[in-house]
Amino acid sequence: MTRPIPEQIVAAVSASAESLATWCEEGRDGRLEQHEAAVLERVRQVLPRLLEAVVAVATSELAPRVRGQRSACPGCGRKVRPHQERARQVLTQCGAVVIERPWYTCGHCHHGWSVVETTLGVGSRQRASVGLLAWLARLGATTDYREAAELLDELTGLAVGPETIRRECLRVGTAIRVAEAATIRQTQRTREAAERLDPAPGLLVLEADGANILFTDGWHEVKIGMVAGWDGDRLVDPSYVAAREPAAAFGPRFATEAARRGALEIERWEGGITRRGLAMLRPALILADGAVWIWNLADAYVDQRIEVSDFYHAAEHLAAVATACFPDPTAATAWLDARKGELLTLGPLPVLAAFDRLTPPSPKAAETRRVERAYFASRVDRMDYPSLRLDGLPIGSGAIESAADHVVQRRMKRSGMRWSDAGGDAMLALRARLRSRRPLAA
Repeated sequence: MTRPIPEQIVAAVSASAESLATWCEEGRDGRLEQHEAAVLERVRQVLPRLLEAVVAVATSELAPRVRGQRSACPGCGRKVRPHQERARQVLTQCGAVVIERPWYTCGHCHHGWSVVETTLGVGSRQRASVGLLAWLARLGATTDYREAAELLDELTGLAVGPETIRRECLRVGTAIRVAEAATIRQTQRTREAAERLDPAPGLLVLEADGANILFTDGWHEVKIGMVAGWDGDRLVDPSYVAAREPAAAFGPRFATEAARRGALEIERWEGGITRRGLAMLRPALILADGAVWIWNLADAYVDQRIEVSDFYHAAEHLAAVATACFPDPTAATAWLDARKGELLTLGPLPVLAAFDRLTPPSPKAAETRRVERAYFASRVDRMDYPSLRLDGLPIGSGAIESAADHVVQRRMKRSGMRWSDAGGDAMLALRARLRSRRPLAA
């Protein structure tokens, strides 16, 4: 290697090497875990010094020959000489580093600055690096704040309090919501994706559901939307949105995510209404349970669609009829199995006919039959399971029910948890981004 190694880096590495050499004598014939712990401890000790050395060598304005030169004021552009040296401590992924830097104050606009704020991009009141803040948001979005702090300390040796992690999650989640609001407005205005497209592969599949979360003023439904691709056998590459808001507000949010995943892509042109014809957007399959608000969203935002009512929810409705109309459990099971088989292989019409043949044993059972028959009669077009299965399309909404668990409830529905409006909304934004494998930064 012909390039000279800066002496600051050599000094930091040499100190680490000496410490490791000392351990080789102290820990001779020790167990692997003892050597492992010793090396981690000593490497962690030297990491801040290494980062300080790299910053000093790699930052032009910290070079000794230019430290006293004039620098342009970021506020007004006037050239100013530094009037003192100041130390700035920043907690980083490598540990706490101290940066000695020239400090400038503009006599004209009274703006104060240093290379830490300008070149290194660390805000004047920022105590942690961007990299460490990203860790805090990721950990806080994954588990409760106290456990997140414990994990950070155990895995990295960095001591950060739970409250610091909470504040960072609130800040990042709120920033995500602000960015999302702008994206939603643009998508609604232009009818085009406002963010860089990340098209879901295969057939576009949209699913939505809700989950109840405890806030400081009681239980509230959180709406969850999933956009994924269907490769002919399974759902792939899902992404999510989640928010505590009415369907009228959630609709544009869900539609904006669908647009990002390719829902507004033009698949082909048909007819002669305009010179090129009518734009036909990419079709989507809407798979949901019986919630009316979900189908209303589909009507409002998805033109080319296949609507599918979840088969497993339909089976639950059949089970309610079987239990009500057949006191004998064996007879109830036989009737239920027969109806599920008909629903899968023949569709809903034979099931409706089976309802009509029933003789309910009581007025209550008769009412159950009436209600459930109406459920199936209103969803005939969404229960063509034989054709859907032949076409290799999904008929179960288990993915979105699972999403209610792994996107929202695993983090937000733990014992004793109550969420403020702001904190809950920020966490929902973080969880949706995290489970979508998208960057947490807005």
